[in-house]
Amino acid sequence: MALLDVTDLSIGFHMPGRDIHVVNKVNFSLDEGKTLAIVGESGSGKTQTAFSLIGLLAKNGFASGSVTFEGQELLGIPEAELNKVRAEKIAMIFQDPMTSLNPYLRVGDQLVEVLVLHKAMSKREAQAEAVRMLDAVKLPDARNIFSRFPHECSGGMRQRIMIAMALLCRPKLLIADEPTTALDVTVQAQMLDLFRSLTAEFGTALIIITHDLGVVAGLADRMLVMYAGRAVETGTVTDLFYDPRHPYTLGLLNSTPNVEVKTERLNSISGSPPNLEQLPRGCAFHPRCAFRFERCFAEVPQLLDFGAGDRRKACHYAKPLVAAEENAA
Repeated sequence: MALLDVTDLSIGFHMPGRDIHVVNKVNFSLDEGKTLAIVGESGSGKTQTAFSLIGLLAKNGFASGSVTFEGQELLGIPEAELNKVRAEKIAMIFQDPMTSLNPYLRVGDQLVEVLVLHKAMSKREAQAEAVRMLDAVKLPDARNIFSRFPHECSGGMRQRIMIAMALLCRPKLLIADEPTTALDVTVQAQMLDLFRSLTAEFGTALIIITHDLGVVAGLADRMLVMYAGRAVETGTVTDLFYDPRHPYTLGLLNSTPNVEVKTERLNSISGSPPNLEQLPRGCAFHPRCAFRFERCFAEVPQLLDFGAGDRRKACHYAKPLVAAEENAA
C-alpha cells in the first residue's frame, strides 16, 4: 500500500456569486522514502494541491475526492485529528522562510516550542534535540544559530532552519514548496544534497513543488506535470525528461537553459496560461500547442495509461513528440 494516495482531488474557492475551480480530478500516489516532483507554471494548481493534503486551504476553499495517508482519509476529518497528523506525520516547508519564522523569537525558542508542544519534552531535552537537528541539516555552529533571530541568518540558513523545524517530529512525508527559490546556485546544490541525505537517513517521503526542472532532475524519482488545474502527464523523471509525451512537458523542457547548447534566444512556450474561469473548449493547452489537431478543439483528453511502465498522459496526440519535433525542424 502506498504511503499517500490522492484520488480525483478537486479544489475550488467560493467567490461572491460564483465558484472558481483551480484543481480538477488530480490523481497520484507516493511510496515511503520516494520523491515526487509537481511541476508547472504559476497558477497551474501545484501549491493548492499541496495545501489541500494537510487542510491548509483558505477559509473560502473547498476540496472533494480522496486523500488517504497510511490508509486514513484526510479530507474532511476534524481539525483536532488533522493537527495530530500535521504534528507527527506530515510537515511542510513553505516558499518564503522569512514569513514562516517568527521575527520576534530566537530560532532556538521556535524549535523548542515544537518539541515541547508535540513531543511533550522538557525544555532541556528540547533544547538539546533542537541543536542536534540544526547540526543534522548542516548548519555551521548550530549552537550559535540556535540563539540568533531569523533576520541574523542568511536565506540559505533560514531555509535549513525551516527544514530542521519540519523534521523535528520525524514526519513520514515532507512537502517542500519551491525550496530553492531565491537561493544562489551554490546554496541550491547544497539544499539538494541535504534533501537527498535526509530522505535517506530518515526514510522520509518528499513532495517537492518547483518550477526548476534542474531541481527535479537532481532530486525526484517521479514527476507530475500540471496545467490549468489538471494533471497532464506523470511518470518517472527519466521517462519524462527523455521521452515527454505531452506537448506542455516538452515545452517546459525546451524552456530550460542548456549550458551545452549555444543559442541566441531562450525557447519559451507561446501564449499565456488560460483564465481558470474561462478555459478553452476541449484541451486547455490547445491554444499554445504546436501538435494540436481537430479533436483537441472539441474533446478534453483524459489522463490515461500508455506504453510500458507506469506512465500516464492527457493528450490526444499519439506519436512520440521528440521525434516529431526533430522531423519538423
